[in-house]
Amino acid sequence: MLTIATVLLASVLIGAILQRITGLGVGLVAGPVLTALLGPLAGITMVNGLSIINAVNNAWSVRKRTDWKRFRVLAGALIVGSLPAVLVVHLLNGPWLLIVVGALVLLALSISLFPTEKFRIDEHARGPMILFGIIGGFMSTVAGIAGPALTVYARLSRWDYRDFVATLHPILLVANTVSFLLKVILIGGLDFGGAPAWLWISAVAMIFVGAWLGERVNAKISTPMAKRLATFLAAAGATVVLVRGLMELL
Repeated sequence: MLTIATVLLASVLIGAILQRITGLGVGLVAGPVLTALLGPLAGITMVNGLSIINAVNNAWSVRKRTDWKRFRVLAGALIVGSLPAVLVVHLLNGPWLLIVVGALVLLALSISLFPTEKFRIDEHARGPMILFGIIGGFMSTVAGIAGPALTVYARLSRWDYRDFVATLHPILLVANTVSFLLKVILIGGLDFGGAPAWLWISAVAMIFVGAWLGERVNAKISTPMAKRLATFLAAAGATVVLVRGLMELL
């Protein structure tokens, strides 16, 4: 249990640090780790819960830069995308869900790294906002990651990165709250893999410690470097989850 607790808390801490710097982190880094340690349903549900707390903390600090018009459209689309995803989680819980979570994280990372210089969409067009919002909502509920899909939209629409990160925090608050509640209400119960309460209290504490450290690290580390680190950690974790699912299936 001590080893599991150390790995879990470290992943949450690193994710919270990167979340404050890049807007992505807790779902990408902690998601695969929690999924591998606790199982797909318990792991992703816990990621959604921790991400709610993290998003509240971050959203308040950047509220003045938030684009509330885009937030309303993207958040509404996220809710729509979350509904069918609950059925997927319910039907695939087990090895297949591990495989889906691992594959979705790797796919999201690949898409987020896709070069967008030759493509551009109108920043005021609602169609693309709704489309990417639905995709983000689906991925948030299934794999605990809405950020990569929205990052692609931000790059395609040439959204100022700092304004995007500021708007992303309240969007992630909505995404994770909806995903968390849908799983609890429609699937039933809170299954956190039998982990003790002190571990989750410590994980919540790591969210605030990570945000505090991230604020200070942000001045000393470049955003591209932080993105590369988050991508590496997320890819490693997703690969472990994918391999575990394949091994259990076989």
